[in-house]
Amino acid sequence: MDDAALVRLAREGDGRAFAELVSRHRPMLIGLCRRVLWDRGLAEDAAQEAVLQAMLGLDRLERPERFGAWLGGIGLNVCRRWRRDQAREDW
Repeated sequence: MDDAALVRLAREGDGRAFAELVSRHRPMLIGLCRRVLWDRGLAEDAAQEAVLQAMLGLDRLERPERFGAWLGGIGLNVCRRWRRDQAREDW
């Protein structure tokens, strides 16, 4: 089943469809987060937050076939925010 069909099912409340989407794109998401944060543990945490944000914002996804790219963008935004917050704390 393609991403668009899984997104459609997930929007209808199918938790297994959302879990499939996440498992399909999780390696990419963790890889992106790890490249930004340089820490596997932090990358896992950032990926988890990104998945939560994606779950809560799934209705705002305009192009369901691009779920992976959308999730990656959310992950990058989470990582950038964390780095910005860390820089403020360090300063």
